[in-house]
Amino acid sequence: MRSLIIAAAIGCAAVVLYAGSPFLTAWNIREAVRNGNSGYLATAIDWPSVRETLKPSIARIALDLPDPEQTTAAGNPSLWQRFKSSWGQEAVDRLIEMYVTPEGLPKLFTMRKAYRDYVSADDGTRSLPVFERIRRAWVRVKRAEFTSLTTFEIEMADKNDPARLYLGKLQLTRTGWKLTELRIKFLPAAKNTATQSSRALPFSHGEKVAEGRMRGPDIISYC
Repeated sequence: MRSLIIAAAIGCAAVVLYAGSPFLTAWNIREAVRNGNSGYLATAIDWPSVRETLKPSIARIALDLPDPEQTTAAGNPSLWQRFKSSWGQEAVDRLIEMYVTPEGLPKLFTMRKAYRDYVSADDGTRSLPVFERIRRAWVRVKRAEFTSLTTFEIEMADKNDPARLYLGKLQLTRTGWKLTELRIKFLPAAKNTATQSSRALPFSHGEKVAEGRMRGPDIISYC
């Protein structure tokens, strides 16, 4: 009887550990971006896959393109929209290849934080106890579920724009959970407002940052 209880306890602990491990990986990625831990980011993220899945979202935000799903429902995109998409995609892809890296992402976070501290008061989140920071991050999680035994998906609202959601997919590998996909979408009801607030990305005139509007690719906003 005792051995059965011990086995059951070990089994329950294993289930809890398995269920919590993708959340822990997502949190560690967040902290690694904030703290500049490029070594951990290099192993915890499948960078080529994340860059490819992120490119369409960043291009739509940077070039102010319509949502493909809503465009299909409303009709074909205009000639100007098609021109912007064709002309700007190359510049967007080049910037993503340059900055969405283990070394580039922490730098973008530092640049964004420095800019926010310059134009407004620091929110002081870095000085908060870890459990309070975890709680604040948890309330922004809109969906989190296992889609299979080895895949996990999470949707999280932007810290500064609740209408913007980050959709991440993690894959269980031999070395642990790894982020393999990342996309950005807007809640339909607030699309117009969210789109206007997202125009401050560094994609003005190819690769130049517009003065006073530097925000960096918004994948760092979840931090």
